[in-house]
Amino acid sequence: MKGLQASWRQGWQRIQRSAMLYGVLGTALRAGAQFFLLPFVLVVLPPKELGIWWLFLSLGTLVVLADFGFGQALTRVYSFLWAGAEDFDTEGLRAPPEKGEPNLKRLRQVHLAAARLYLYLAVGAMTVIGLGGTLLVASHISLTARPWWNWASWFTFLVATGYNLATSYWGMACQGVNRVRAYQAAMLWSSLVYFVLAAGLLLAGQGLMALVVASAVRAFLARRLWRRAFLEAVPPPAEPVMPDPTLFPRLWPNARRFGVTFIGSYLLTNGNILIGSQILPEAEFASLGLSTQVGFFLVGLANLWLNVKWPEITIMRTQGRMEELTRLFIRRLGLMLATLVGLAALVLVAGNALLEFKGAQTRLLPAPMLAFYFASLCFQTFYGAFGALTCTANVMPFNRVALLTGVGAMTLSLCLAAPLGLWGMLLAVPLAELAGNGWFYLRQGLRSLPFAPKDILRMALS
Repeated sequence: MKGLQASWRQGWQRIQRSAMLYGVLGTALRAGAQFFLLPFVLVVLPPKELGIWWLFLSLGTLVVLADFGFGQALTRVYSFLWAGAEDFDTEGLRAPPEKGEPNLKRLRQVHLAAARLYLYLAVGAMTVIGLGGTLLVASHISLTARPWWNWASWFTFLVATGYNLATSYWGMACQGVNRVRAYQAAMLWSSLVYFVLAAGLLLAGQGLMALVVASAVRAFLARRLWRRAFLEAVPPPAEPVMPDPTLFPRLWPNARRFGVTFIGSYLLTNGNILIGSQILPEAEFASLGLSTQVGFFLVGLANLWLNVKWPEITIMRTQGRMEELTRLFIRRLGLMLATLVGLAALVLVAGNALLEFKGAQTRLLPAPMLAFYFASLCFQTFYGAFGALTCTANVMPFNRVALLTGVGAMTLSLCLAAPLGLWGMLLAVPLAELAGNGWFYLRQGLRSLPFAPKDILRMALS
């Protein structure tokens, strides 16, 4: 009995130390916060202010374009140096380091340069969004009951969004030095604070400002926690160091490729929403939009199996521990796909019944369409993992094929929508992927491993 209790205690302690636990709770809380906040928002905010909030969020997503791939490239640089690399190259990896101890001096130089880079990116992005966005929201704010308060909300939102971008390098640094558990814990606690603060301020009658302030506090808290975790791993130097002046020119080639790949991925995953908004009946489009959001949520949960391990996998590759890397990747890939299939099956069985029980007017897609869409997501998640594996070698060969696949999927969707309707739009994405991303990502990922496919299969089964 005591042995069983000790085993349970050890298992629980292991779960508590797991980045996966915090990732699942954080992802669920972020989604749940939006779900449970929605009644407050719908009741408290007038329709005009609610529309302004959606506009704020749309403008805020432009910050992702301002990053344009620097974040992914920079995170890997942190991992290379944490693994003991003497330095990093624009593309590819150097010979495995002899000692494998973190290169703290280069980490500090890169970190200072990253702070400067993201400050410049934030100033540029906020100048564009500030000028263009102010013109865009002006006509909407002038029609509200409290225009002066909503103007204050807009300018607070601008400052908070600029702060988010200028300090986002702390999250990259935290992940890059393999403090993934601390990163996910910060996301969890900051999301909890967001929910409590937003609900309280909405009930206190603060209107649009409630959501703006809660979002700003969430970002500030997350970054303070990321900062603390990174500085525990890489303490400040005893003597001042100079930022690396070569960071931007060395990051730019891969960052540019990441940015182009992101555009292609955006077209692939969101193209049907853009097209459907123009050609589908309202009810059918609502079902497509709801099913797509549910699909994104399921993929986000399943991806956590690998997402929490990418810094570790990058470190393994840098240090030349390829068999260990391959076994970890294959094991996590299997868990990721099994989780996604299981969650998709659960939604297929109970999704629409739950929506009917809740009294929602919008339903998920009909079962055959929804099953096909989920199968398409599983295929996309499978080959996407091999693409991410390739990138741990500090190469980005996907930009052209990703952009062509995204454009091809939208073109096919438009062509097939007329004769086949929504079925044609759903078919367009995997057809384009089979011709482009699917085989190319898988081939590049397998080539990045020094083992034959039969050996990789043997590792997976052993």
